Parts: sequence; C-alpha cells; structure tokens
Amino acid sequence: MMDWDSFTPLTALTHLDGRNSRKLSALKPHFSEFAWMKLRLDVIVSYVKSISTKLTGKTVPRADDKKLSSLIDSFSLTEARKVVQLEKTVNHDLKAIELYLVNELMKRKLARYIPYVNLGIGSEDINSIALGLQLVGSRGEILIPEFERVVHSLSILAEQEKNTLMIARTHGQSANVTTFGKELANTLSRLLGELEIFRTLQLQAKCLGEVGTLQAFIGVDSSIDWLKFTDMFLETFGLQPSHAGTQVTPYDSVIRYLQSLFRMNGILLDLAKNLWLYVLMGYLIVKKKDSEVGSAGMPHKVNPIYFEGTEGGLEMANGIIETLVRKLPINRLQRDFSDSTLRRNLVMPIALGLLSYQSIVKGLSRIAVNREAMRDDLCSHAEVWVETVKTYGLMHGISDMYDRLKKETRGRTLSASDLEALISGLPLSTKEKKELINLCDGTHNPYPARIVDEIVKRSL
Repeated sequence: MMDWDSFTPLTALTHLDGRNSRKLSALKPHFSEFAWMKLRLDVIVSYVKSISTKLTGKTVPRADDKKLSSLIDSFSLTEARKVVQLEKTVNHDLKAIELYLVNELMKRKLARYIPYVNLGIGSEDINSIALGLQLVGSRGEILIPEFERVVHSLSILAEQEKNTLMIARTHGQSANVTTFGKELANTLSRLLGELEIFRTLQLQAKCLGEVGTLQAFIGVDSSIDWLKFTDMFLETFGLQPSHAGTQVTPYDSVIRYLQSLFRMNGILLDLAKNLWLYVLMGYLIVKKKDSEVGSAGMPHKVNPIYFEGTEGGLEMANGIIETLVRKLPINRLQRDFSDSTLRRNLVMPIALGLLSYQSIVKGLSRIAVNREAMRDDLCSHAEVWVETVKTYGLMHGISDMYDRLKKETRGRTLSASDLEALISGLPLSTKEKKELINLCDGTHNPYPARIVDEIVKRSL
C-alpha cells in the first residue's frame, strides 16, 4: 500500500521538489517553509531587542543578547514542528511563531522581554521585512551568481566567434552579413544592462502597525517619534522604509524585482530560441555523449534539449510573473488575504528561472560552432552583399543604384559568380569594380569585432 503522505522526490507534486529538487536546493534556505519561519522569528527577536533598548534606555545585556540570539541559532526542524502544532490551534502562522517565542522566552528565563514581542506592530510588518530579506538574500547568493555564469559563458563564446561570418536574416530571409560572436554579444549587452538594474533594486518594507498608522504605538509612549524609530529599525536590514502601507506594504518594489527578472528571462528566451534555430540550420552542432540517447526509438538523435528546457522554463516563469504583477498591486480597502497566497508562490518563477539559467549554461557548454556550415551558407547567398554594392555605387555616382539592383536581384539567390557578374555590369572603372568585389569578402568590416570587444569588456 502506497503511503502518499510520506514525501519523497518521487511523490512530489511538481518537478521543482521532485526530479529537480537537488538543482534547486540553494533556494531552500530562503524560500522553504522552515526558512520562512526562521526568518520571521529572527525579525521578531531583532525587534524585541530594538524596542526594549528604546523603551528602557539600556542596551540588552550581553548575557540576554546571547540567549536571544541562540533562539535563532538553535531553531531546527524539531522546533519548527512545535510552531506547526501551535498553528493548528490558532490557525495563524505568524501568531504561532509569536506564541512559540513567548514559550521559549519563559523557558530561558527571559520573560521580561515578553511584553516587547510585536509590541505596536502587526504580523504584516514582520512578514514584509522577511519578504524583503528573502528576495535580497536569494538575489545576492543565488540569482546574480547564476546570471554571472550565463554572462561568462556568453562572453567567452562571443569573443571566440567575433570574426565568424554568418548570414544575417530578417523576416527569415537572407538579408546582410553579421558575425556569430556579434549576435551573442547582442544578448550579452542586453543582459548586462538589465542585470545592473536588478542588482541595484531596493526592496521596501513597512513597520507602521496593523493598518499603517502607528496607532498602537500611541498607547506605548506618545512622546517617542515612532516613525523615526521604525524607519531606523528597517534600515538595519538594508530595506527601504515605506510609509504608504495599509496592513500590507505596497508590493511595488517586489513587482519591480519581478519585472526585472521578466525582462532578463525575455532576453534569454530570445537567445534560446535563436540558438535552437542555429542548431536547425546546422550552424551549431550539439556535442554528443556516448552514454546518452536522444530518442527512445531513433538512435541517431542528438537534441538541443537544454535550449528547449530553457525556453519552456522561462515561458512558464514569465507567465507566473505576469499573474503576480497583475494581482499584487491590488488589495481591497486596507487589505484582503489573497496576496498571501500569491506571496507564497513567489518562489515558483524564481525556481523555474534558476533551472533555466542553469540549463542555458549547460547548453552553451554542449555546442560546437560549425564555421564551415556558416561559410558555405554565406557563399551560397551572395545576395547578402547587395546593400554594400548599393552604397558603393551611390558613393561613386550611380544615382539609380537601388532601382537597378532591385530589378536584378529582388527575390533571387545569388552565387559568388552571380555577384561578380552583377558588379562587372555596373558603370564603374575596372579599379572600382575590383575594389568593390574585394569589399564583399567580409574581411573589411572591423565593427562587429569592435562591438564584441566593447561589450565583453563590460562583462569583466
């Protein structure tokens, strides 16, 4: 008989806690239920120390400070289960943590601090601080390092291929000439720009009491500037105080965080789809591993699964972000509870994104650039040099150059000999014709390599 209540990766409801659990283990110290409990407990204990000092005018004694800190250091799964049991009675997760703390203060002979537990503030003050710390911590420890790995992989490949000529296609048609490295650098530049925005985004939190008016503090001591006190308390966590709170902190800074992720995901989606197309075109070869198979029935298959995995994960992540961004700004009157459900799902797009960033790094390590295929394709599509021919002709006095070339080339695929014949028929001198043919060999344009070098330098 299967015990469905016993959790294993094989019985998880999603692949995030199932087959991909190990790949996402770095997120658990930030977003697991245990981490969420411990983070909020830490915030409450910090608040107890701060308000105790404010009201008594005395710093918490070293011995007491050590005991209070040990509450956090010793918080384990066993202790978390005690909180779960309390929550079953009170049906409120933050109140359960508060009751757990009160019990622990009594056990540790720190009962004198019990009146300071959440004095003047509400559960959403604690939650908003913890949420900000969740996002800041996971950004610094997990997401930015993973984005930097993507940046590193792209930088190396872009630099290696900065002079690798390739057909540039617009509307899917051969259009002009680029280099493979320059196309990678395009993604790299966009990613670096957005990563800087993401890196410097400030997260907001509130500490304004139950409905954002600090009303309860009036009953504590009306002579104290509580707005100044709570602002200073928030700043100790590196968070930006929000004075716009109702029961909840407006989610605007969280939304900015998510939208920045959305934009980086979009940039990498564009890359993944293009890399997949380059595999289709034969420009990239997926390196095979002898131990792997690409199909249960077709032995010859070697598939671009890492780019496909990236695409699927980022599409899903951005779909969830769209929902969060649409809903989180709206809380009826001073607060309804629907935001809490969404807030507990913030990890979903982050986890899906993290899997995708890992996948794209893996995918980039598993491809070989088929320069010969790019060169052969370029040789078979000499029409990509027609714009160069047009501008050269205009600069050498052929005023009807566009119409002349349109008549002779539109909709045609030109070979190298076709291009030479076209140039030979132009009203140019022999020297000019030779010079123009020479310009159409791809070795005279320094700008793609310069662009790559400039962008790669930014990534260092």
